[in-house]
Amino acid sequence: MLNNIETKWLYDFISLEECRSFTLAAEQRNISQSSFSRRIRALEEAVGFEIFDRSASPLQLTEPGRVFHAHIRNTLDDLEYQINKLHGGAPSRHRITIAAAHSLSVFVMPDLLRSLPNPQENIVYVESIDVDDAVLNLKEGRSDFIFSFQNEELMSEPFLHTRMMASRLYPVCACDAAGKPLFDARAPSLPLLNYTDTSYMGRQVNRYLAAVGRERFTVTFVSSMSDLLKRMVKQGFGIAWLPDYSIKEELKHRELAILNLENAVMAMQVYLYRLDARLNTASESFWRTMKALHPTV
Repeated sequence: MLNNIETKWLYDFISLEECRSFTLAAEQRNISQSSFSRRIRALEEAVGFEIFDRSASPLQLTEPGRVFHAHIRNTLDDLEYQINKLHGGAPSRHRITIAAAHSLSVFVMPDLLRSLPNPQENIVYVESIDVDDAVLNLKEGRSDFIFSFQNEELMSEPFLHTRMMASRLYPVCACDAAGKPLFDARAPSLPLLNYTDTSYMGRQVNRYLAAVGRERFTVTFVSSMSDLLKRMVKQGFGIAWLPDYSIKEELKHRELAILNLENAVMAMQVYLYRLDARLNTASESFWRTMKALHPTV
């Protein structure tokens, strides 16, 4: 069966997954739409299942199509890499694609990438996107990894995971010139700079507020970005729960202070997730390195 699959069909498939339009993908591949459609149909007949759900708008991969895409994208990447290497051309660089929680991409990712051997040999693409979108991208093979917080959907097949670090969310506020907190934790009302309800940290904070009562906290600003909340806190707009890895220097220099609110410190676990499909050579090496660097976290 595999002998009947032409490589150009696989590149057609990759283009159609990217464009989600037969017209646009055909233009990208520089062939007529009718010829392009026949080649996609020929690929589906060769593999024995429908790759795309044509009834969906925009076009969507079927469940088998998602798994197939994850394998094919990395297979073609490796094939091009090895052929170029055999031709003695300039070493091409593999792509490592990571969808990361915004705060982790800003405050943790640089140190994470610094630990890689020979970092110049590959191109690392890091996107900060919504976790739900990131999970879909991982399923469909558009991302190699998700670097984010604990997610039950990603803790079981068809995903693999490795724990990278433990973190904590602390309620903090700015300090005055004497290094004292601007806000009193015992005050009957506190201005709260909160996360969006759909964000991971927003769910953690809202769970705490529901347990202790929201009456003491007046929400005055909302964002999904912890670094933006940190800037607002530093300027004295209110209090916010911020991850420990983002406020080390501010606590050290007494720019921020942790408020003594009962049971307000929240534990978080950070994981690296991937699909159980084989990744390209660089991504597999990245996975092995991360597991080796964090064996007992």
